[in-house]
Amino acid sequence: MTSRLDEIAIAPGDVLTREQIIKVFGGSTQGGICPATEKRSVNLFSDPSVGEKLGYYDGWLAEDDDLGPVFEYTGAGKSGPQTFEGAAGIGNRAILRHAEQGRTLRVFTQVGKVPHSDTKTHEFLGEFVLDQLQPYVWRRVHGEDLIDRDVIVFRLRPEPEGTVRRSAKNLVPVAEKTTAELVNFTLVTAAMLQTDPATSGALSMPKQRRKNPSTQRKLIHAATSGTFVVPEAFNTRMSLRSASASFIAVRREAELTQEYKEHLESLGHRVGAFQIRVKGLSSTLRTDLYDATDHTLYEVKGASAREDVRMALGQLLDYSRYVSTKANPSTPKRTILLPTQPDADMYDLCRIYEVDIMYRANDGTFSLDTAPAVTPKASLAP
Repeated sequence: MTSRLDEIAIAPGDVLTREQIIKVFGGSTQGGICPATEKRSVNLFSDPSVGEKLGYYDGWLAEDDDLGPVFEYTGAGKSGPQTFEGAAGIGNRAILRHAEQGRTLRVFTQVGKVPHSDTKTHEFLGEFVLDQLQPYVWRRVHGEDLIDRDVIVFRLRPEPEGTVRRSAKNLVPVAEKTTAELVNFTLVTAAMLQTDPATSGALSMPKQRRKNPSTQRKLIHAATSGTFVVPEAFNTRMSLRSASASFIAVRREAELTQEYKEHLESLGHRVGAFQIRVKGLSSTLRTDLYDATDHTLYEVKGASAREDVRMALGQLLDYSRYVSTKANPSTPKRTILLPTQPDADMYDLCRIYEVDIMYRANDGTFSLDTAPAVTPKASLAP
């Protein structure tokens, strides 16, 4: 075991006791999430033997994405749904706001014990930051007491200028079989995401599609107190600077999703989402809205541009393969939900794959529309 009691630096791969870690990075002798104000650190301890009993695994995803590797770390709370609020959410808030508070995330995994003692040892994996595109997701797990609960799974990226320890023993196990589970539609309030929300009130929705291509992608709004945000709100159009993890932008997509969810519930529909694990993969997929009453799967986008429709179409075709229930074992109806009406040829594209388009009309109602009539082009023949 490496001993660095008198050294300032601890390198990835070093194995230490908590006492040794506290001397350098601060923190406490107990708990999985240990904020250390004086050392500007949030120390994250993972114990695979504990996590497995509680229905989750911390570790590296076997599949890298376009931005590289991801380390999944499950939030604090051993029973019941996890939270960002109150005393129970102190540790989870510390991770979410680490950059705002000028703290570094450091991950340690339990690997053994000091010989002839009960003192645990921990391997230092390196320094991390929250994923800029999707800092966390909600996930349904089967707890040790066999009661299902919702937990927070943080998505961590290696510090850009640092090095990390990545080995096969720290990989999240791949799924042994493909499963799709209907879970609660979990919401998060934007007020949780930063100490001082930049604005208050709800996001405004566009009344017509932007015509300037350069502005179609500008969907970012200041973080908004009181606006509900779903996990999908934290992906490719979320603005999260590594210098301020709490400065999370709430997209129009989140507002649209929440508004349509409320619309469905006002009609008496039961709304949820599907959590999907694919055989041979370690990552977990999660759909947008699922209407259990009508057996309809929705993919929601915050813009109606061609690239958004194409992305939604691909996601629906992928996810719908796995979506079924005992009450509805057949393939679900598939619908893309957009903030405004898309171009006419997008209807033609979606019709080929039997996918409907729903959009929010200028009067605030939702319209499931057929493709507008297109005037035939004049012949170019002489």
